[in-house]
Amino acid sequence: MVQIKIKAVNHTYMVCCSFDDFPSFLTVLKERLNACARSHSGKFEAFFHIANAIDDNQLLDILHCANEAGTIVLGLESDHSQRNLIIIEENLRSGQTYEFDREVLLLGSIQAEAFVTSSESIYCIGTVGGNIDLIHEDCIICASGFFQANIRICDSHYQNMTSFSPAQVYYKERKLHLKELKEERTWAVQ
Repeated sequence: MVQIKIKAVNHTYMVCCSFDDFPSFLTVLKERLNACARSHSGKFEAFFHIANAIDDNQLLDILHCANEAGTIVLGLESDHSQRNLIIIEENLRSGQTYEFDREVLLLGSIQAEAFVTSSESIYCIGTVGGNIDLIHEDCIICASGFFQANIRICDSHYQNMTSFSPAQVYYKERKLHLKELKEERTWAVQ
């Protein structure tokens, strides 16, 4: 099955695609792009959204097909059916520097004096210490243990974040916020 929808919004085209068979998809895509190009005297600009995960060779085939049809590709986005998640089954040690470009599930702890930089979120089943630098504003860091770390997200300053229960640190309105995920209550004995 091949589905291709071409929409025009404010003189810019959006090509939304999904497919089960890649060679059939290329054939149908070329036909549809040629039809649009004929109505625009040969060339038009479009963004592509492909609902399937594609590899580098498929990407090149799509770009070649668009070029042959006279389509100028303004951008291309491809969905991935699986999260791009790294699972680490050890502690991040003191004095070491770590860099990540994907989401991290850490089955261990981040020890004090570890330096961690990531462009994606970090989920820690353990405690969080050290210095954590998250690059983007939509990144978060969660811990099932306690927080006692210097954390920076996006353009905020490093802040010492401390919590003795499971918590999440996130960025909002140029500030870091700590949200405790499990509320601890103490009942007075009478």
